[in-house]
Amino acid sequence: MKSFVKNYLQPSFLLSVACLLFTAGFISYFKAYQGITLIKKPLPLKQPFDVLDEKLLEPYKVIDKSKISNQDVLESLGTEDYLQWIVEDTTVDVMNPVRNCSVFITYYTGNPDQVPHVPEACYTGGGDQVESSSSVTLNIGDVNLPGIPRKGEIPATVLIFTRKSTEIWQTTAAFPVIYFFKVNGTYKGNRTAVRIALGDLMSEYSYFSKIELKFFNSRGLYPDQQQSIEAADRLLKVLLPVLEKNHWPDWK
Repeated sequence: MKSFVKNYLQPSFLLSVACLLFTAGFISYFKAYQGITLIKKPLPLKQPFDVLDEKLLEPYKVIDKSKISNQDVLESLGTEDYLQWIVEDTTVDVMNPVRNCSVFITYYTGNPDQVPHVPEACYTGGGDQVESSSSVTLNIGDVNLPGIPRKGEIPATVLIFTRKSTEIWQTTAAFPVIYFFKVNGTYKGNRTAVRIALGDLMSEYSYFSKIELKFFNSRGLYPDQQQSIEAADRLLKVLLPVLEKNHWPDWK
């Protein structure tokens, strides 16, 4: 018995206990007096993406809606709040490489994974290769809507992927993918910025949404990077106000 008590009176053990008590007290103090929040509350969408009003996207026309049927893929995605549509820009010629756009939007809230799924992982997992990656600024103009930057500037990442054709007479295809995030009321262009925003201990709630765009036409032709950026500007000028007004939560 004496040996048992003696072990618990060792300086190393007492120091460990003191450190634990100090840490617990430190956290309790800041939670009470400095307003930090370690466990974030979820902010549900105003309305599910599934009920997004297609008419609000005109002149874009929704030509396909997809749902993930593979449960393993859905679990890997980490959310059931997503939209996977193909829209058609009716204002451009059918042969224009930005005529169609694959729109993939996901939403996470509460204490979401701070390493969000990004195209770098998803596309390379499917056999494509990243040829280049660059940070860009999209510009949707002044839409005068809370939540959207005053100058309409949205930070984003543009990836150029290459896909080797299975047919020997076809060349390797290159295609751009653009993505960015709305996280805790602000727009971020990459996952490092998302991690920093999610690490804010002063906010009571937490969420992020990823918007991913890939342009193409019905003949399987892809635009170059600049064409994709210009097409994204036009599409987002229509899409983002709908998301801000009707779907993403208000952040105050």
